[in-house]
Amino acid sequence: MNMEQPAEGQSKIYVYRTKSIKGGAVHFDVNANETYIGHLRNGGYIAADVVPGDYEIWARTEAKGGVNIPLKPNEIQCVKASVGFGLLVGRPKFQQVPLEQCQAEITNTVHSI
Repeated sequence: MNMEQPAEGQSKIYVYRTKSIKGGAVHFDVNANETYIGHLRNGGYIAADVVPGDYEIWARTEAKGGVNIPLKPNEIQCVKASVGFGLLVGRPKFQQVPLEQCQAEITNTVHSI
């Protein structure tokens, strides 16, 4: 999978989730601040061009989980998602990862639709 560059003057955010048995059936809607950017499944990724700025990348199942990411113009940032333990449903967890780690791990994922 080739990571696409953002449109000129924009930023690109990739959110991905490596395939895992833990929380495998849990999937969630991912948001950048208050804007929906995609539905993330186990073993999937989503990508979105956004206006540069500070973003909270987040999702909610029974609880909200998120991470804050600053995005500069013409920059790519990656967020790795996973599922933590919850009372009834797994909880979304997010962490910013280096581009090199993202490029290595995202190749084993498919576009979440």
